[in-house]
Amino acid sequence: MKFIVFSWLACCVSLRVAIAAAPYTQGHYRVLPGEPGAAPPFAVVEIAYGPARSLEDGKTVRLSWQLSARRDEGGNEPLFELRAETTRDPLADSADPLTFVRYALRIPETGEAYEYRNVQTGEPLLPAWGEFLLHFVPRPAKGTGRQRGLPNTCEYLGHVLSLHRVAEKAEWPEWERVKVLSLDPELLIGTSRSFKDKEGHRLPQQPERQNYTYIPFTADDYRVMIEAGSNLFTIPPEHEPYVRGEPVFYLRGAGGKPAIRYPGDLYRSNLVGGNMFMDEPTCIMIGDKNVHNTLRYFTDAAALLTKRVRAQYLASGHYGAYQFEAGIRALGVSLGDMRLMQVDYPSWETVYETAFYQLAGGLAGIVHEGRYRLDEFDAMVKASTGLDRRHTAEEMLRYHYAFLRGAARRFGKDWGMSIYGQADPKLSPTAVRLAYDMGARYIWYWTSDHDHHLPWPEQIELTKLIRKHAAEKPRPSIRGPRPTLDKLILIPYGYFLTLESATGRKQASDLWWVRELDPEGKNEASQRYRRLMVAAMTEVHKAFDSGEDFDISVDDGREPTGYRKVIRVTGD
Repeated sequence: MKFIVFSWLACCVSLRVAIAAAPYTQGHYRVLPGEPGAAPPFAVVEIAYGPARSLEDGKTVRLSWQLSARRDEGGNEPLFELRAETTRDPLADSADPLTFVRYALRIPETGEAYEYRNVQTGEPLLPAWGEFLLHFVPRPAKGTGRQRGLPNTCEYLGHVLSLHRVAEKAEWPEWERVKVLSLDPELLIGTSRSFKDKEGHRLPQQPERQNYTYIPFTADDYRVMIEAGSNLFTIPPEHEPYVRGEPVFYLRGAGGKPAIRYPGDLYRSNLVGGNMFMDEPTCIMIGDKNVHNTLRYFTDAAALLTKRVRAQYLASGHYGAYQFEAGIRALGVSLGDMRLMQVDYPSWETVYETAFYQLAGGLAGIVHEGRYRLDEFDAMVKASTGLDRRHTAEEMLRYHYAFLRGAARRFGKDWGMSIYGQADPKLSPTAVRLAYDMGARYIWYWTSDHDHHLPWPEQIELTKLIRKHAAEKPRPSIRGPRPTLDKLILIPYGYFLTLESATGRKQASDLWWVRELDPEGKNEASQRYRRLMVAAMTEVHKAFDSGEDFDISVDDGREPTGYRKVIRVTGD
């Protein structure tokens, strides 16, 4: 959700803005389909210019314009109307960036009108589709002529627009009842489900696991969650009226009842796609028998994980960045030569220590499946390194977050954590507060699946807690310059640091599937890995003892920035 936006608010503090009164020009375009054998999803596109707003020195800084599309020529109401103010004409032959000052959307069919703003900046918030400005705003075709300033030919949403007439009208009516939605794209709190547990409390999972009774969210439940501070929802289509007019983000499939209204719904800045996350790339790789019966080296795992993440991310199947595009096409919508990409979603992963190799595959971030228990952490550190230490809760959490934040900073991406039902509830408040303080973008909860499930009342209370903490201790924008940290611990490329179970039971985080290691830990590969683990954990403990803020990452040959010192550890 990164866009170049001109900050006009500061400019207008001391300067009076004047509105130029003049007729506005409207171009009426017919649509030529960009895909052979397919009809375009709309027949008419209209582009109208409104008043220009100027500073007292006469320099134009804001140009009003409106974009609309109609299904046919029959005078039917528009499928949508986009009204914007930008620092230049969107149809000009210019290499200057198209910078939005205002972004508002009206959907006549539903009677909605919204202006979208970024609560962090006060500036417009545009939809997060890949290359939004390239595809969703008409642009003049190369070599086109012009009539009264309007290009004869434009490109738009994968199709071609042909100018059929130019009109001039005397009025620019203001929209009525426009609701301003101020959205926060820098802290996303929510669950991936559209249901909650009926019980409202934890169920005992011993001596046998018990599942909860799950019931769909109601309109009242959404109000409770939004009031508590949740702002990210994965919904079925029938729940969309509960969230689309609120200052929250939502995800849904393209189909269902109602299906996506194309293209108008895609101009909603709070509709962010269909994928909330890519599910556990490392765990799925470990569980693939075609992999773990053949994979031998740490470097096999590192290379394969990055390749698998990239292949799935760039696909149109489940968890792919083009999955929503495939859903739109399944509705019979022709997209011409446009590729509709949902770029902004992370992985949700148990094996957090592989964060670097996952982000190398192109994902926008990573979220850890947090099952934080201090006694287990201490036992795993001792079993993996021989170092016997009673860690504090904050030390345990900082260790986990160091991998996530370290990978995110190396790639300019985002990170976050989640609370699962297995997490010690006494530690969860510290976990969410510390994640916020360290710059996490995602704070999520897992809903469903026996002991993995976090009861809904706990989700609500943790959400209230983190919002209260954020209000009392606001942090700088995570989109600004990243703060310089004390220390970066780098391990050799191809490795990842895994704390193995102290119980002897096989689990996803153990390294039984890396075949260069022997079960007894006696061969050179095993001994070298043990030395690497000891060296890295020793540096972590030094950081704890000296109060240093540190990250852990992988030495890929690039010189790290943003740290006062870099410590490279090896198994030698």
